[in-house]
Amino acid sequence: MNRPPLILRLDISKKRRRIALWIPLFLIWPIVAAFLIALVPLIVLAVAILWPFGWGKLLLFSGPRIASCLCALHGLEVNIERKDRVMFISFK
Repeated sequence: MNRPPLILRLDISKKRRRIALWIPLFLIWPIVAAFLIALVPLIVLAVAILWPFGWGKLLLFSGPRIASCLCALHGLEVNIERKDRVMFISFK
């Protein structure tokens, strides 16, 4: 399985100004994991209630799908150029 991105690099350049941010995502992932672990009882209850209506299976398997999408962000680079500004987003 892939790993989620650890650093988000955001670089916005205008004519005279430049903003360069390195956001450490590895500090955010443990907080998100703890929050999701705390929500597990509520998710299990929601799945049990929604299972007869057909929505329980969708809710149960949405977590691994979201995690897979987050892990797929690793290595993504987006570069948008206009005549007056440049925006660069990179997940490492």
